[in-house]
Amino acid sequence: MWTRDLDLLVPLWQGADDVRVRDGAAALGALIPPGPARVVVPVPGGGSARSSGVRHRAAVARAVRDQQELLRQHGPGRLLTLGGDCTVEVAAVAHLAGRYGPRLFVLWIDAHADLNTPETSPSGTAHGMPLRLLLRPDRVGPPGPITPLPAPGCLTPEQVALAGVRDLDPAEARYIEEHALPRVTVADLDAAPGTLAVLAPAGAAVYVHLDLDVIEESELPAVAVPTPGGVPVASLVRALAMVQASHEVVGVGITEYVPQVAHDRDVLARLAGALGLSRSG
Repeated sequence: MWTRDLDLLVPLWQGADDVRVRDGAAALGALIPPGPARVVVPVPGGGSARSSGVRHRAAVARAVRDQQELLRQHGPGRLLTLGGDCTVEVAAVAHLAGRYGPRLFVLWIDAHADLNTPETSPSGTAHGMPLRLLLRPDRVGPPGPITPLPAPGCLTPEQVALAGVRDLDPAEARYIEEHALPRVTVADLDAAPGTLAVLAPAGAAVYVHLDLDVIEESELPAVAVPTPGGVPVASLVRALAMVQASHEVVGVGITEYVPQVAHDRDVLARLAGALGLSRSG
C-alpha cells in the first residue's frame, strides 16, 4: 500500500453548491483502509451568502481554514485528502508546497481545469477556482489574492500538468495557452496511459488530484458534474499505476463523488488499487 502520514476526510459541499458530495468523503473513507491517522475536517452544515463573486464564500473559507489548521497540527509529509468538492485541494496542495517547494509537481486529473476566478466564473462556484488559486498571480495586473479564499498562490505553471481536461471556460483556455500549461487529452491517456507518468520530472514530489468526473460518464455516473467523453476506467487505472511505480507520490486527493447515484463500486476499488490505497494495490 501507499504509505502516508494522514488521511483528511473533508465533506465540503459548498464549493460545488451541491450537497450530495458531502457524503462522498465518508463513502470514499469506507472504501479505502485508513492510514496511520485519519481525521474528519469539520464543515459548516449550511451555506452562506454569495460574496465577492463566490457562492457560499464564508462557509467555504471557514472549511478551508479549519483544514489548514489541522494540517498545521499534524504536519504530514504524505497526505490523502478525500472530498467533498475540489476546493478541498486548496489547503492540501498548499501544505505540501510549503514542505516540498519547487520539487512539488501537481497532476491535475479532471474534466475541468478549475482555473477560473470570481470575475471569470460563469457559475461563481468555488470548486471551479482551486487550481487558479494555487497558482501564483500573474506578474502583471493588480496585486493580492485572486479569490477571497484563505490561501496564497504557491505553485508556478511549471509545477502543474492537466490530464483529461475537456470542459473549459474561455478564460481558462486563455490561461492555459498564455502560461503553456502541459495538457494530456483523453485520447492521449486512452492510447498511451504511460503519458501521464512522463509529465512529472525526475525527482519530483508528485501530488495526484483526481476529480472522478474525468472518467467516462457511462462507466462512473456518480459524480457532481458528469461530463461526456471521459477517460476509460481501464486506461486511467493503468496510467495511475504507472505514476505510482515511477514517482515519489506525496499526496493524493479524490473529489466530487456522489455515492447516492447508482454506479459500479468496483470502479472505485480499481482506482484505489492503482493508487496504492487498498491492500491489493
